[in-house]
Amino acid sequence: MTFFRVRFGPVKCLSPTRQERVQDNSPEQPTAPRRRPKSKLGCRECKARRVKCDETFPVCLCCVRRGLICSSTPRLSQWQIEMRWYSSQVDTIVNRRLLQYWLERVCRILVIDPEDNPFSFPVLEHIQEAPALVHIIQSVSARHEQYFSAEVARIALEERGKALASFRKELATGQTRPLLSILTALLLALSHGADRDMTDFGKWHLFAARTLINKMLEDTSHPWNLNPLFRLCLGIYLYWDMGCSYLVHPDEQQELDAPGLSLAVQQVGHWHHPMYGSCTDLIFILGNLGRYCRQLLYSGHRSFTREAQLEKQLYLWNAPSTEPTLVLLYESLRKHGLIMLYRTCGWNDNFTNPCLEEIGLEPLIHRYALETVDHLLQIPASSNYLNFQSLPILTAGSELGKEDKKLRDDVRHRLRALYSVNRLPVNLHALELLEEIWVACDIGYDRSPWIHYMLRRGWLLVLG
Repeated sequence: MTFFRVRFGPVKCLSPTRQERVQDNSPEQPTAPRRRPKSKLGCRECKARRVKCDETFPVCLCCVRRGLICSSTPRLSQWQIEMRWYSSQVDTIVNRRLLQYWLERVCRILVIDPEDNPFSFPVLEHIQEAPALVHIIQSVSARHEQYFSAEVARIALEERGKALASFRKELATGQTRPLLSILTALLLALSHGADRDMTDFGKWHLFAARTLINKMLEDTSHPWNLNPLFRLCLGIYLYWDMGCSYLVHPDEQQELDAPGLSLAVQQVGHWHHPMYGSCTDLIFILGNLGRYCRQLLYSGHRSFTREAQLEKQLYLWNAPSTEPTLVLLYESLRKHGLIMLYRTCGWNDNFTNPCLEEIGLEPLIHRYALETVDHLLQIPASSNYLNFQSLPILTAGSELGKEDKKLRDDVRHRLRALYSVNRLPVNLHALELLEEIWVACDIGYDRSPWIHYMLRRGWLLVLG
């Protein structure tokens, strides 16, 4: 059964043809001075300063140079979506405008390649089965759209409330497929990233997703590795768990390296995930690292064997991709892990990184930080990879010293560019956290990982 029909609108030629230019310049018709058309898609910042905006989307070059938060106008695609619904029950809850905004803008933020996006039409094919999925998609869309239209802020909260009510009903009756329930739980967790409450990161939604994933892995009657939707959900869970692993209190943490999940990660191998590409094993390692760092900061009890194991896994990991820009992103994530490990744990005689023998722990941390910032700045602000930089840019930026003044400015600009793209408040909070760390560093305080400063403020920032 087909639910969507894509219709392409006529293509309009905005520039004159060669023949038209010749005719316009003929002696019989002297040319009149052409008025430059006003910018219709320019950002608010350029309009306020009365300068011409280059209209680069999602962040204009003028705002990039000035390090400003860019409020560019959302682009509308040339095609229109016509949706035919066959269930009156679904028709009463669908907000077509929010679904179109999801397709044209929001879901593109969730992947590294907008042309390979299972969060667009493939996800919407299932919404007749799961009303909760409809509502949370509409809530996330409205939450993002509120930065351009304040009227939809109320709608975002209403839709999330409806999603929660529908989700409870679906779980109680068991009428919705487990895979769609997993996806709903993960999008509910994602929706908390747009909130300004820095103490609620959607923990219970992630716990619910983990419970559902465990049940799927235990069900031998339906091999999970043959189901692309489950592999998609598994990867989303691992990625969001990585971003939350250092937020969950040690008494509540769910071990990531449980036998079933570890085996699933091995079986996934280098399968390309639309959200982050082919680095599932690296995401898995970083999730375990974040969990260990939080436990260490809480209890102070070290496991030298565990630290050495994590270091070896990170040091020996190689990016499987051959795409240069994606390799830069992977390298920044790998070095983020090594920086966090060394900064949180300190020296360990079991470490095997040969670079430690050459220059020592502190100089190596600083070198990794410089390399990470360099990697990330090579990724254009217009790239979809920008959305996955907040975690490594915070870790590397927290290690920049007084002598790295220009790089500090570059980090400030990059975090503002991140906020311009995805409108997640966590990017501005990360910048505020960095300013505090830099002040402490400049006056000679002991160096602590940024997680320590975050927890001291009572913040729980999801960086992913």
